[in-house]
Amino acid sequence: MIQTASLENVIDHVHRISAHHFDETVPVQDMEFDSLNQMWVGGKQVEVAPSAQRLISNRLRVPFSYLSRCPENLQAENLNYWIEQERQHRDTFFCRFDGNHLRAVFTDRYRPLDNMEVLSQLIQHGFDPTTPVQYAMDDGMFLVKIPEFARAFDVNPGYGKLDEIVPGVSFANSEVGLLAFSIEAFFYRLVCTNGLIAKTSSTVSRFKHISQRGLERFPETLAGVIEDSIHKQEQFKLSRHSSVDDPIRSIESFSQRFGLSQTETEVVRQSYHHEPGATMFHIINAFTRAAQEASLDTLQAYRMESAGGQILSMIKH
Repeated sequence: MIQTASLENVIDHVHRISAHHFDETVPVQDMEFDSLNQMWVGGKQVEVAPSAQRLISNRLRVPFSYLSRCPENLQAENLNYWIEQERQHRDTFFCRFDGNHLRAVFTDRYRPLDNMEVLSQLIQHGFDPTTPVQYAMDDGMFLVKIPEFARAFDVNPGYGKLDEIVPGVSFANSEVGLLAFSIEAFFYRLVCTNGLIAKTSSTVSRFKHISQRGLERFPETLAGVIEDSIHKQEQFKLSRHSSVDDPIRSIESFSQRFGLSQTETEVVRQSYHHEPGATMFHIINAFTRAAQEASLDTLQAYRMESAGGQILSMIKH
C-alpha cells in the first residue's frame, strides 16, 4: 500500500526495519532442510521466508508449485537430495538474514544493494530530506516515488476541466531478488491519485544485482530520467485523442501481454469502470488505478503502474 511521508521519515522507517538484517557466506555442506519452511544453516535452525523458499526451489531446480504442496517430510527429502547434488559443483551460497529468518539465497555472483544505500544516494544527490514522497515496502520490494509539483502540467488543456499530472522520479529495489534496481520516470495524476511508472528510452535505468553500476551511474541515469519525462508529457495529451474500439478487450490483451494473472486482470477491468472511456488515456488509467487495490503487494502494484507506462510509450504522433 502506497503511503506518504517525508523522505527523512522514510529513511528512519527503513533503518528501523533493517536493524536485524545481516549477510553471511555459508558453505553448502552446512545447509540441511527440515522442510520448505525450516532448515539448518551452520548448526543454527532458521525459518525460511517465502522469498527464500522460491529462490532455493529455483536454485535446486525443484518446482516451487510442487514442493509447496508436498508434506514436510517429502519437502525435506527432495531438498536435501538436490542440495547434496549442488555440493558437487558449488562450495558456498551468499545468504541474507533477518534475525532468525533466511530471506534470500544467492550465488557468489550476486552484489547486494540495500534499500538504505539507495536512500543515501538520494540525499547525496541533493534531494531535500523534508520532501514529501510516496513509498511502499514489504518483505520483497521497496519503492519510493518523488513528485516534483513545480513541474505539474495539464493533460487536458483547452477543455475547461483542469486535469494535472505531476512528474517525478521513481526508485525501486529488491533486496531478495524480485527485480533489478530501477530509476524511472514517475507521473502522479492529482484528480485520482493514480501513479504511473515509465522506463526511459534515452538511457539504461535498470541494473541487475551483479555489479555496482546502479550506484556508479546514478547521476547520469537520474538526469536522463528527468529529461525523458519531459517528452512523455506530449504522449499523455495524445492519449486523450487516441480512440479505442473495445476498451475491455484492449485491457485483456494488454494484461496478457504483460503477464498479469486472471485475478490481476479482473482488478484492472473493475478499475476501468471507475472512469470509463474509449481512449488510450482511459486504458492507461485503468491499470494505474488498479495499482491502488489494497490486496496487491508492492511488486504487483509496481507492475500495474509500469504496465501503464509501457502503454503510454506506445502512443505515437
